[in-house]
Amino acid sequence: MNAPAILVAFLDAIAFGASTALMHHSASRAPEGPGGLRGLAHLLRHLATQPTWLAGIAASLGGLGLHAVALKLGSLAVVQPIVVTGLVFAFVFRAVLDRRWPQPRIMIWVVVVAAGIAVFLVGARSSESSSDVSTRSALIFVAVAGFAAAFTWWLATRVPTARAGLLMGIAGGLIFGLIASMIKMVTSSAGVWEALTTWPIYVLAGLGASGFLSNQYAYNRAPLSHSLPVLNVVNPVIAVTFGILVFSESPSSDPALLSLEVAGLIMVLTGVAFLAREGDEHPTSLPDLPREALRTRS
Repeated sequence: MNAPAILVAFLDAIAFGASTALMHHSASRAPEGPGGLRGLAHLLRHLATQPTWLAGIAASLGGLGLHAVALKLGSLAVVQPIVVTGLVFAFVFRAVLDRRWPQPRIMIWVVVVAAGIAVFLVGARSSESSSDVSTRSALIFVAVAGFAAAFTWWLATRVPTARAGLLMGIAGGLIFGLIASMIKMVTSSAGVWEALTTWPIYVLAGLGASGFLSNQYAYNRAPLSHSLPVLNVVNPVIAVTFGILVFSESPSSDPALLSLEVAGLIMVLTGVAFLAREGDEHPTSLPDLPREALRTRS
């Protein structure tokens, strides 16, 4: 294992958790505006005045820099599973912002999901990235996953709030998995000029904006327990698949490691299912109370 990549990825996970908690804390308390793009613009105008949200932006930018360094040092299969353990930090920081202890049942399932991701990707251990990148495979993969993300997000805006969080988590996982993949392509460039004159960096810019906007919408509409666990399941699956298809990061065929993959997947799916149920019964962020209070005052 690449120790520097692991250390930087772990720091990125902490930054990711902090940024998620800070931005969700503000967005979940924002007054509910009109739907669609107008509603998103209304939400962003409100959030731009909130110090907590701006601190989340700063943490997010710091995490993006750490993510780029980690992917420069290591493969997608090593870095991405560590980064998504920021799920645990997000729930802990979110509880701290609400000045309360994390609910034990929520944290148990958060740890189960995080452990499941780690176990799955230990079993899915791959070789280091190849310098021979398949550009055609990368373009096809980005087009298919990008379309799936856009369709899922569109669908999420047209369903009840109870289902919107899950769909937005899937869309976010697709987008952030692609973001990690594009960061890997950009940091694998021969130099700055090559990075600036090839398509991945421009796709990365578009994906970054899409991921940012979709997250704010998800934070405003649903508790973290509805969207974040599934986002963190889809994200590494997309990134690791991209690494296999584009960077030739060969997965292991060892039966023992395959057993770990199956065990990890069962842990993750079980944890996500119970987190969604716990979130319905005991919301972790109470996003509706402040909005109701705001409507009462208006």
